[in-house]
Amino acid sequence: MYLKTEGVVLKHSNFQEADRLLVLYTKDFGKVTCIAKGARRPRSRKAGHVELGNWCRVFIAKGKNLDILTEVEIKKAFGQVDFTENKANQIYHLLELVDSLTPNNQKNEKVFNLLVNFLSKIKKDEDFNLISAVFKIKLLSRLGFFSAKSLKNSETKEFLEKLEIENYSQIKTAINLKLAHYLKLLSFLDSIIENVTQSKIKTAKFLNG
Repeated sequence: MYLKTEGVVLKHSNFQEADRLLVLYTKDFGKVTCIAKGARRPRSRKAGHVELGNWCRVFIAKGKNLDILTEVEIKKAFGQVDFTENKANQIYHLLELVDSLTPNNQKNEKVFNLLVNFLSKIKKDEDFNLISAVFKIKLLSRLGFFSAKSLKNSETKEFLEKLEIENYSQIKTAINLKLAHYLKLLSFLDSIIENVTQSKIKTAKFLNG
């Protein structure tokens, strides 16, 4: 049995002598783990395709113990043009959030589209404080971990509902927060995420405020 879909590489690690173990968030199957055979060999055709943050078309063969990535083709390599350490850290931050908050093998196309959409905003060098805040609220909302409607404070509720419901372009033109307010908002959202996952967000310390 083969799975044909699109996916973003959330995480990878070395496996055996020349293979790479991948965690992908896919459009049709949610979060899946597979092996890219020989991906660490210099001449491997898979090597450049399975870097972190790459959005790819993939074919995955179902195996008894581990699924195997048989074909991969890049749709978009986020951040590899004009790549900087700061941009890399921003990309890895979003990848970590999706990896830590999503279950395995549970389709959620809204989460997939959200991730691809916001990785593209990092590529365009948009304000990462705004990207991060909106992404976190929308991700938590789409996974059922947050709803602004449940809040009692009317002013805060109205503001967070805007971030949760409206599209990014509307939010971008309507909101202009000072850095101190962003930091307070992001701290609030990170505390929700860490409470859900019961673990610290590792990439947060590498971000520039």
